[in-house]
This record gives sequence, structure tokens and C-alpha cells, in this order.
Amino acid sequence: MRVVFWTIAALSIAAAPHLLAMPIQLSITIVAVLAWRTASARWSWRPIPAWIRVIITLALLFLVAVSFGGLWGRRAATALLCVMLAAKMMEMYRVRDMRLVASVSFFLIATQFLFDESLIYLIYLLVGCWTSTMALTRIQQVRLEDHQFFDTGSEDRNLAKDSTQLLLMGLPLALTLFFLFPRLAQPLWGLPDDALDGKTGLSETMSPGSIANLYSDDSPAFRGEFASGRPPPPEDRYWRGPVLWDFNGTTWSPNFFSESTAPERVPLGDNAISYEVQMEPNERRWLLALDYPVSTDQSGALLLVDYQLVNENPITTLTAYNVISNPDFIDSPVLQSPLRLASMRLPEDRNPRTLEMASEWRQRYPDDLELANAVLRWFNEEPFFYSLETAPLGRHGADEFLFDLRTGYCEYYASAFAILMRGAGVPTRVVTGYQGGFWNVAGEYLLVRQSDAHAWNEIWIEGQGWIRVDPTAAVSPSRILEGSTSAIGGSRFFLDWPLVNNLRNRMDRLQHLWNQWVLGFDAEAQVRLLTRLGLPELRPTQIALLMLGVLLVIVLPLSLILLRELRRGESSLARKAWLRLQRKINRQLKLKQGPAETPREWVNRVTGALQQPSAELKQLLEDYERVHYGPYALEDQQAFLDLTRAFPISRLRRMSPAG
Repeated sequence: MRVVFWTIAALSIAAAPHLLAMPIQLSITIVAVLAWRTASARWSWRPIPAWIRVIITLALLFLVAVSFGGLWGRRAATALLCVMLAAKMMEMYRVRDMRLVASVSFFLIATQFLFDESLIYLIYLLVGCWTSTMALTRIQQVRLEDHQFFDTGSEDRNLAKDSTQLLLMGLPLALTLFFLFPRLAQPLWGLPDDALDGKTGLSETMSPGSIANLYSDDSPAFRGEFASGRPPPPEDRYWRGPVLWDFNGTTWSPNFFSESTAPERVPLGDNAISYEVQMEPNERRWLLALDYPVSTDQSGALLLVDYQLVNENPITTLTAYNVISNPDFIDSPVLQSPLRLASMRLPEDRNPRTLEMASEWRQRYPDDLELANAVLRWFNEEPFFYSLETAPLGRHGADEFLFDLRTGYCEYYASAFAILMRGAGVPTRVVTGYQGGFWNVAGEYLLVRQSDAHAWNEIWIEGQGWIRVDPTAAVSPSRILEGSTSAIGGSRFFLDWPLVNNLRNRMDRLQHLWNQWVLGFDAEAQVRLLTRLGLPELRPTQIALLMLGVLLVIVLPLSLILLRELRRGESSLARKAWLRLQRKINRQLKLKQGPAETPREWVNRVTGALQQPSAELKQLLEDYERVHYGPYALEDQQAFLDLTRAFPISRLRRMSPAG
């Protein structure tokens, strides 16, 4: 019965992260099947009839298809694998079925790393592999009688020790494959755009609440390391993401003109900043960078007309790239006519009060920059509040926000400011991205989380080009200088305490090191390692031959150790005692051991050499077969050992013709 529990435990641990990610109806169904199989093992229930199992399996298949809208996609495939393994539990009354479930659990563990490669899943990997190994080891020590499993192996603590030793023996092989397996610049199988279940963080559009929803998300967005060893001041930590031009009355989105490439390259200025970004997968194309990107080593990167840095393909894996930015660059000193029209366009019959105020302020402040500063002063002096507690906006959202609510998050201020400036005839666009970050002193890198998502504006000024204007800084300066969590009081989630947050930020260094040493070990890192080992410029074929050679050196001694352990395992205490008794009797009767002779055949031959049968020897044979080949307790084995030591060998000699 214990072997069934170990197999169920192996599958449960392997499926745990997948259960949390799949639809609730599937998770409940799989857990129910596992609970039923556990109860079946506990109370020795008979198997479900085959026709009922077929109906349940088809129903589970239909449930997966309905839940995911089909059977395609990585999440649907892993859910289908979990469901099929759960269905296999209903017929798991044979050793072969248990071995299959425990073996496939290893593959199920590996599939989780298609969705998340965080350091925390290393613990999941170790525990899952250890449990599956224990299950396989226990499966090798059982026999089946009348749909019941009988253990013939050691206690669980010895089982855990043996499984740990097996995993440790496989560790050199794993390390060799990790360091020497020829690596490709891109995964051989590729990654679809939806590999991460839509976990995207910042969106490519902006509407009321879209950025505020990220305030409670403390998952890392990216990390930045600076060549100077220190980051820019907080007021300059604006990480440029999507640039939004079009407004339909509710949502801001990019313009089709913004997909064109930049009209000119950004020159390398005196105040250029050199840094590396480690970007978490987000299924989006943008590559976050400080203003304005001069160059990057990311293959397939493009610099668009609004100087947003984008990748050729969506970011579906941890991506590290180096960037040089020039904050002194003048963006578009001459504004092209199509972009000017795009940066002035507003929907009709929307926000009349805002447009009326814009017209009045235009007459009062004919200079564009003075007008922008006047609006910022108005935000600062009037009772505007920076908060997540906002009401839904209607058709005239800017009017409702500026004259009634006056409470909102950064996207509310950025949107209202853009409408107000466009109404006054000033080219304006909205920029979304991230602002701020936590400087990890020990690791010397900047950690930027999803909660640092931000929106600001850029206005075009004659002779100065596009310049940044952040209305949030006028309403809540602490948001810019101290981060998003300092601007809004209250807890975002359980354990959202300053002490815990600070500890979590500092502990992120472990994840950063994991990203650098493990996830960042790509083809270039492999070449650098081999160069340091004195093996420069090896081709992939040569690296593969080197890997095979190292594996051969490792496998040979491991094979000898396993072979020795196998022979030792085959020679149980009972068998050793029986072989010892055989040798003594053969010497007494001057017999030779026959080739491939079974214990019963040997006893028959010994009996034939005696003048009369030996009841003691036949009884000892029955005890040996029961103890060595069948389920037994430790006290039974000890009793057999005592009988072999006390067996009257001298009596057999007197019973023989020669005696």
C-alpha cells in the first residue's frame, strides 16, 4: 500500500504548479481523482470497471477541450498530460502502471520550466525528482497479489537514503550536460507568443485603471546593471516603453506611423549611460531602455520613429541586452506633418469643459512651455490627489476627472494632461513604461518591479523637440523620488510591510545570480567558459565530442558502483546465509554445485545422495523460499538466519552412504 501512496505523492508534487495555473474545474477534478485513488489504496477497493473508466476519460478529455477552447497550446497540453495521468490512476493496479506514472512525473516536472524559470522552482525540481525517484525505487520492491501490492523492500528512511544517493550519482552527468551540451542562439523548438499564459504586465495600450492594476504586482519586470556602478538619480529613471499617439475617448494606443524606424541615429553624447538590462519574459516586443537609446547588442532590435526600442520577436525568455543611452539627445527638432497631426488629434464631442479651459489658458499663455508649466502648477496647487481609489469614468472622462473627481493614478493624470494640451494646440503624446526601482547595494543592480509601471507625457516644443513632462511629479513628488509604494498608503496584499518588502528586495540578489549563472548560460557564456579552460574556438561538433568524452569518464566508474550495489542488493542476508549453508553441505557430502541450479533442484539432489530424506532440510528450503522470494518481516528473516546457523550438518553426513 505504501508504494501506491509514494506514486500518488510523486504525481501530486509534479502536477502542483500546473494545478494552480489551470482552470479551477480541471484542478478540482484531478484532485478528486487523486483523493479517490488514495482512498482506494487505503481501504482496498476493487478497480472501477473498464467501461466506466473509458467514459470518465472521454469526459475529462472533453473538459480540457472546453476549458481551453481546444487542445493546442502549451498550457492546454500540460493540462491534458495531468488529466491523462490522473485517469491512469483509475487503472493503476499493476506494477507497470505505477512505473509509468512515476516515470512520466519527471517529464511533467520539466514542463513547468516552459512557463517559469524562477529560482523558487529549483526547490520544486529537487523535491519532485526526489519523490519520483523514491516512488520508482519502491515500485522495484513490490509484488502484486489479487490487486494488492506487497512491499518487500526496506523502510522509508532507507528508501530516502537510496534515492538521494541515486540523484547524487546523476549530478555529475547533469552538470556535464549543462556546461558542455552544444547550445544554440535560439531554442530548437521555438516559443510561441502565448507561452506564458498572457502574463504580460504592462500593456501596449492605456486606459483608466490599466496601470493602477499593476500596483499590487510585485513580480520583477527587469533588472539593470550600470557600467559606472551606480544608477542615475531617481528623477531620471524613466524606462521608455510603448509610446501612445491615438486616443478614442477612452483608450490610448500606438499610431501606425510609429511602427516606422527612427529618422536618425542617436549620437553618443558626453553624458551617455552604458548599462545592461535583464528583462523578464513578458510576451511583448518592447525592450525597455532609458532615453535615448544610442545602440544595443540585442539581435533583431529596432529603434522606432518615437525612439522606442523594440525586438523583432516577443520576449518569451529571460533576455539580457546591453544599451547605451544619451539623455541629452534632441528628439525630432523638426516634427513631421503626419506625426504632428497624430499628436494633435482628439475625438469629437468629448470633454467640452476640458477643451474650453484649454482654449482659455491658450489665450493666457501663448508660449507652449509656459502653458505646460501652468497646468503643472494647477495640479500642484489645487486639491488633486494621487490614489488608487478612483471611480469609473464615463464618456467625458477628462471632464469628470479634472473638475469632479480629482483623484486618480498616473494614467488618469497623463491622459487628462494630454487632452488638455492637445486642446490648446500643443503636440502631445503619452509614454508608458516604468519609473524608479530599488537599488540593490550588495548586487549593484537596479530592481524594477511591475508595481513601478508608470505613465507620463511628452510635448513638442519648437527648437527643443519632444521633452518629458510628468504630471504625477506635480501631484505626488514622492512617487518619483521614493517609488510607487511611498505615494500611496495602506497594504497592497498580505505581508505588505516595509520590513518584508525591503527584505524581499535584498533577497532578490539570489534570483539575480540565478539569472546570470544558470538562465544566462547561453552559447556565448559556454564559449567563454571553454576559453578559460584553455579550449578556445571549438565548433559545436567538437564541443559535442568533448561532452561525450567527459560523460564516458563519468559513466564508467558510476556503472561499476551501480553494478556492485546491484550484486550486493541481490545477495540479501537470507541468500548469503543459504549460499553459506550450501557450501558447507557440499563439502560434507563432497558434492559440486550444478550450473544454473535452483535451490529446490539442489535440495532434491542432496536428498537423492542421502539414505533417507531430511525433513529439516526440506523445511529450511520452504523457509528460504518464503523469506527470500516473498514478502517478509525482519523478524522472519532473523529467524531464518538463526535456523541456518543451527542446522545439523553433521547429521547429514551420517545419513549419507559414505557416512
